[in-house]
Amino acid sequence: MVVAYILLKTAIAREHEVAQEISRLKGVVEVKVVFGEYDVVVKVATRDVKELDEVVTSIRRIDGVAITSTLVTSE
Repeated sequence: MVVAYILLKTAIAREHEVAQEISRLKGVVEVKVVFGEYDVVVKVATRDVKELDEVVTSIRRIDGVAITSTLVTSE
């Protein structure tokens, strides 16, 4: 199992809308709107890196997502 955290910067005032859309994606375990440098933090658990890549690509395609940074855990 691959567990990762994806940090997102969104378009201004789009963080809640983006978070709601991301929460519907397969592999997404948790989504939080946060304050600070990033707007949304997403926890993802997938079977393998290929599936993780599919989730990250789906997130990047969402209207309102500006920047992503993926952190893969060492578990």
